Amino acid sequence: MNQIIRKIVCFFLIFLVIAPRIPQADAYTPGDGFQQDLDAWILDAEHRDYVELMLDYYIRTDSSIHNALRDGFAAVFLFDGCSDNMNDPILADLTYYRVSGVCVVVRQDQEGDLRMVYFNDNCSAIPDKPLAYGSWSLPEAGEVGPATVCDGTYQLYSVYHRGQYEALHVRTEYTDPKVDAVYMVPDGFVPSRATEINVHTRTSNHIAGRGVWSAGCPLVGGGADWEYRRLIYTVYDASFDTFETENFVGTLTIDRQELRQWMYTLYENPDAVDWILKESRQAQPEMYLRQCGEQEDFFLDTAMGTTRQTNWMSLPCSNATDARSRVLAVLEPGQKLEATGSIVNTKGSVWYQITLDGKTGYVYAGDLKPWSWLDQLRSRLNGI
Repeated sequence: MNQIIRKIVCFFLIFLVIAPRIPQADAYTPGDGFQQDLDAWILDAEHRDYVELMLDYYIRTDSSIHNALRDGFAAVFLFDGCSDNMNDPILADLTYYRVSGVCVVVRQDQEGDLRMVYFNDNCSAIPDKPLAYGSWSLPEAGEVGPATVCDGTYQLYSVYHRGQYEALHVRTEYTDPKVDAVYMVPDGFVPSRATEINVHTRTSNHIAGRGVWSAGCPLVGGGADWEYRRLIYTVYDASFDTFETENFVGTLTIDRQELRQWMYTLYENPDAVDWILKESRQAQPEMYLRQCGEQEDFFLDTAMGTTRQTNWMSLPCSNATDARSRVLAVLEPGQKLEATGSIVNTKGSVWYQITLDGKTGYVYAGDLKPWSWLDQLRSRLNGI
């Protein structure tokens, strides 16, 4: 009997030791959506809605992001043009000091659920002095400006930036250290590939006029070391005990769609900017809206009422029609709404454009009816 008890105790102790090492079932499944409320981080409603929507879109649809998250690595996103700094007259001047972007890092927590583990709104994916022809050269083009990395999703590997400090090297894949980029030349631009592109922090010369602070590398942080150290901690240190180069650490998605109008002015060449933005331009909700027909704006708001519980969607379609459409709110039966327009979606269904709390979304016409005097009376009676 004592032997049996000893064996049971030993088995229990062994289980306690190895249990934490047993792989747990992942809660995250590739293709799952990601809903993140950024009210506390981005005050500007348009930029906040864009980042929330596109985080969900990229995490739903990009297979390289799926793989990184599934394997416990980080998904890093750089949305340039979405920082609240864009509402500052000085900081919005891209010729002065670029802190127009936000950086978001997502990874799985211990339960396997996706969590935002890092946020920074002092970032940039625009090189300093992009029209400084002659500072660099390409064999096929001669003198050019610095490289502007094209929008898209890339892989990240650990590296020392110029041998000085820990950084994240941007690659197409492990064996391909180059990424798509655009170089400006006096008579236009040259699409080519760039190497030695790292995500790193700013140094003391980051104010324009005191030298080049980025020749094409994405920058995270306003120059304070602790900002950037948090990024390295959440991206690299969370996966490895010590810093070593050449380790895969996750993905980087660059999206400058919200910055495009400023870039047209900065680069003085809309065609070059469109080439830079081509990947993110294909991912916009506006692409879906352009496929719709019979769009109508109401000169005066039209009162409508919900006939049943229904969803207020970000696009005039359900998630099944387009994965980028997400539920903004659940509306209860009998709720009065002000419709500002209508649209026929790609399936031929009519949806009404509804504005609530400063946000615009869409409600399926089959769940609405005109708001009558009887509805108004019923609403008043219910309010007594």
